[in-house]
Amino acid sequence: MQKPNLFLKALFGWLLCLSINGFHLMGGEAEAMEQGSIIHVDTGEGQEANRKILVELFLARERKGDIDKIKQELEALSITRIRPQFFRLGNPPQNIAIGKNIPAPVARVALQLAITYNGGVKYLLPEYRYFPDHIVIGSSAFDEASQIPVTSEDVEKLLNSSLSTDEFHALYRHLTGEDVQLPKYTD
Repeated sequence: MQKPNLFLKALFGWLLCLSINGFHLMGGEAEAMEQGSIIHVDTGEGQEANRKILVELFLARERKGDIDKIKQELEALSITRIRPQFFRLGNPPQNIAIGKNIPAPVARVALQLAITYNGGVKYLLPEYRYFPDHIVIGSSAFDEASQIPVTSEDVEKLLNSSLSTDEFHALYRHLTGEDVQLPKYTD
C-alpha cells in the first residue's frame, strides 16, 4: 500500500506544481504534451543534441522512490546521462546549475524537476562554473557565496515558455550577475 501512496503523492505534487507555477511549454520553439505524467518536449533542434547532456541530481533520501519517474521524464527528452545521488540525512540545497548549451525547453523541465523533487529553487549557480552541457540540481559542492539567491518571481521568469534559448541564458546570466562580470567571490 505504501508504494501507491508515494506514487500518488509524487503525482499530486507534480500536478500541484504545474498548476501553481502555470508551467506550460507551448510556444514557438517548444511544444509539450503530457502523456500520462511524462512531459515530452520537442526542442526544434532535434533530440539528438540532448544525448550529450549530463544531469546530476542530489535528492533527499525520501526521494529514492521517485528516481524511476525522474529518469523517465529525462529519457523522454533523449537525456540518458543521469547521475542521481541521495543525501544520507537532511535535504540538499535548493539550487540549480544550467550549462550554457542547454536548450531553453530542457532547462525549464530541469527547473520544474528541481521545484517538484527538491522543494523549489532558491539559488542559481553561475553557468561558467559548469560544463556547457551540464545540469546540476541540489549540489552542495560549492560554498554559500557561490549560490546566487533568486526569488520565486525570478524563477517564474525563467519558466516563461516564450523565452528562446538565447533569451533564457541571457536572463540566467543576468540573475547570477555574470552579465556584469559578477559574482566577485572568485577574486
